[in-house]
Amino acid sequence: MTVWDLVAVVVTVCVIVTMAVLLLLLTRLISVLRDLRSAADRLADHALPAVDGLKETVDHADVELERLQGVIGAAEEISQNLRSVGRKSARVTAAPLIKLKAISAGLRSAINRMNDG
Repeated sequence: MTVWDLVAVVVTVCVIVTMAVLLLLLTRLISVLRDLRSAADRLADHALPAVDGLKETVDHADVELERLQGVIGAAEEISQNLRSVGRKSARVTAAPLIKLKAISAGLRSAINRMNDG
C-alpha cells in the first residue's frame, strides 16, 4: 500500500464519519422541526379561540362605552337644564321677594307706629 492509498483510505473514512454525523444531525433537526410544528399547531389551536374571545370582549366593551356616552350626554343635558331652571327661578322670585320684604318692613313700621301712638 502506498502513501496515496493510505491517504485515500483516511479521507474516505473521514468522509464516511462526517456523513454519518451529518445524517444524525439531520435526523435530530427533522425531529426538532416536527416538535416545533406541533407546538405551533397547538399554539394556533389555543390562541385563535382566545383572540376570538378577546374580540368579543372588546366589541361588548365598545357597546357599553357607547351606551355610557349616551348616559353621560343625558346627564350633562339634565345638569344644564337644572342650572337654567335655577337661574330662571332666581330671576323670577327675586323681585317679588324684595317687594314682599319691603311690604313686611312697611307693615311692621306701621304697626309699631300705631302701637306707639
